Amino acid sequence: MNAKVAMGIRILFGVFCLIFGLNKFFGFMPFPEIPGDGGTLMGIYATSGFMKIIGVLEILGGLALLLNKYVPLALTILVAIMFNAAVFHGLHDVKNIPGAIIGLVLGLILVYVNKDRFSELLSA
Repeated sequence: MNAKVAMGIRILFGVFCLIFGLNKFFGFMPFPEIPGDGGTLMGIYATSGFMKIIGVLEILGGLALLLNKYVPLALTILVAIMFNAAVFHGLHDVKNIPGAIIGLVLGLILVYVNKDRFSELLSA
């Protein structure tokens, strides 16, 4: 992949994660109402402080991507978060899944672009 395209995706994903991480603290984008068990689970996440931990990880990961530092570590954490968000929305809140899918796809593209840096992790 072209280095400039890869850099653009890295910056886009970094900004994406930074914004969603900051939103967990400042609430400038309202969280949608989630019906049923998904809403109950999200309520537990919010009141327990779990979402704040996710927010900190998203902020730190987003900053790492923007600064081009610790990229494999940031991608390992952020792709796991995006995967879990996609699964959660797929099971409980399908109408709000596009953001999670976009984040997951951007993260997976960056993992592919940096596959040489993951060789030790992916070796059997």
